[in-house]
Amino acid sequence: MSFRLTHDAKLLKPNEYSTIFKGGKMARGKYWQVIAKPLAVSRPKLGLAISKKVHRLAVDRNRFKRIARETFRLEQQQLDNWGFVVMVRKSKSVKNPVLSAELLDLFKKVVKK
Repeated sequence: MSFRLTHDAKLLKPNEYSTIFKGGKMARGKYWQVIAKPLAVSRPKLGLAISKKVHRLAVDRNRFKRIARETFRLEQQQLDNWGFVVMVRKSKSVKNPVLSAELLDLFKKVVKK
């Protein structure tokens, strides 16, 4: 059981993103928005869409990306074969454990839908 976030666990191509955007299920929280769709592959995949319009500073965008990757990496064993696209919502600054907890709840919520 490996907790590494490998190259195979990432959405890389535009058509992978577009299939999830078109037919995926959405869950929204205070800080995150997650769109997910079951995939034909045997492992979950993560894609990040962190917009400059939402958080102007690269430091902020990188922080959200880092938290999303880490949360996914630790929980990928429980997420079956879903493809996730994670987006950030405009919000005030909050501590990392709060962001991570909300993202994990959204992952579980969208898989149950």
